[in-house]
Amino acid sequence: MGFLTDLLPRVRAHIDDPGYLEGLPESPIPRAPSLREAVTRAQDGWAVLVERKHESPGAKEASLPSIPLDRFLAGATSGGADGLSCLATAPAFRGSPLEVAELVRSSRLPVLFKDFVIDPIQVEAAYRSGASAILLIARLESGGFLEIPIRELALSARARGIEVLLEVHDSDEWSVAEDVAADLFGVNVRDLDTLQIQAETAEETFRTAGRHRPLLGLSGVSSPTEAGRYRLWGADGLLVGTGFARASDPGAFLRTLRVPRPG
Repeated sequence: MGFLTDLLPRVRAHIDDPGYLEGLPESPIPRAPSLREAVTRAQDGWAVLVERKHESPGAKEASLPSIPLDRFLAGATSGGADGLSCLATAPAFRGSPLEVAELVRSSRLPVLFKDFVIDPIQVEAAYRSGASAILLIARLESGGFLEIPIRELALSARARGIEVLLEVHDSDEWSVAEDVAADLFGVNVRDLDTLQIQAETAEETFRTAGRHRPLLGLSGVSSPTEAGRYRLWGADGLLVGTGFARASDPGAFLRTLRVPRPG
């Protein structure tokens, strides 16, 4: 059984709980600023986004160090983060829409609502949390996991003033992108079925990205080496989570990911 096959029924049970939206305001104030603008205006054309997460199922040790929010933000700020991401997935990740909302209230940076989105109620949760963008995953459509087309989920998000970051893994998934009104795109180096890093697949996906911009590298960043690989492949920035959480000096680690433009 693949990771998504196991996870998504648990996600469905969680979002179907009557208390899923409990604690979120009907109309959030403030709202986070534009993630797309933050990426396109990043220094030297290279954006670094930092993710708040508590579990990393693809890692050898899934549990991550517990970092208080103020320390997380201090590390992100000292490291010059251009934007933030926060897991809203409870199963396997211990995330929550409430934590996304707390992050929005505590920072002036753009915030990505990161979840395995299968239903419009998660779009509503992203809206109420105040997030500037929501992650939609092409693999959920190409793999037959969605009852609602990803195109409709994207339209629902943009109608609520939420930007869409569309994630792909292999080059065939760019066909999904043709029908989705996305503001940003990301290539996940990790296969969501096996949770294995597949660098060759990701490189090919970057090579076939075409006009899909701005384009981020997602997952698998533990050093400047991986950051440089993404930049060499043509990414406009990256998202890092586990490496940041495990760094002894998160701010200094983040600064090492400011890799120069390939000469």
